[in-house]
Amino acid sequence: MIHVIVVGEGQTEETFVRDVLVPAFAPDEIFLEPRLIPAGPGGSGGALSFQRVLRYLRNTLRQRNDTYVTTFFDLYRLTRDFPGVSESQRQPDPLQRAAKLEQQFAQTVIQEANVRADRFLAHIQPYEFEALLFTDVKKLVEIESGWDTFRDMLQAVRTQAPSPEHINDGPDTHPSARLEKLRPGYRKTLHGPLAAEHIGLTAMEQACAHFAGWLGKLRILPPLT
Repeated sequence: MIHVIVVGEGQTEETFVRDVLVPAFAPDEIFLEPRLIPAGPGGSGGALSFQRVLRYLRNTLRQRNDTYVTTFFDLYRLTRDFPGVSESQRQPDPLQRAAKLEQQFAQTVIQEANVRADRFLAHIQPYEFEALLFTDVKKLVEIESGWDTFRDMLQAVRTQAPSPEHINDGPDTHPSARLEKLRPGYRKTLHGPLAAEHIGLTAMEQACAHFAGWLGKLRILPPLT
């Protein structure tokens, strides 16, 4: 059994890992455990300052030496104290930007935790989790009565981008902002994981190269000895 702790940004990512990724990886004896970074008494997720993230990841990596740790954070509105964020703004392609950030992020975490480099896999999702839902707009709008009215509008958004992961990060045009126009309203923690499950992991990987690359790395992790 290979144990991977997936540190997410919020409850949507936690539910997605639990309901979609965990069942998909279980047949290969890869156990994914979703966790959120505590925000304080009675809270978790949100307001991810880098120092809070670094402290949590360092402590998690040091708890046991037989687990992998990975992250599931959004590129959109990543705080500027994350390593490389300012420099990455010069990179127009979000997939390349995320990859560069992941490299610097991983180096900093591994150095701080003083653990084997192969035990930490940084993943930053371009631009955010909701991009994955644009993989199949038809299936996305099927999950809620009344959403089909918005199918053409959402499909146009998808068609104009090279991939779902390229749907831009403007304050009114990032993926979740597009979905918030749906009526009845899109609720991130409810509809996000439901739509992802309905669309299917295979389809999302085929459409979203950066996301697929992350899962591909998780699938080939060797047992830690």
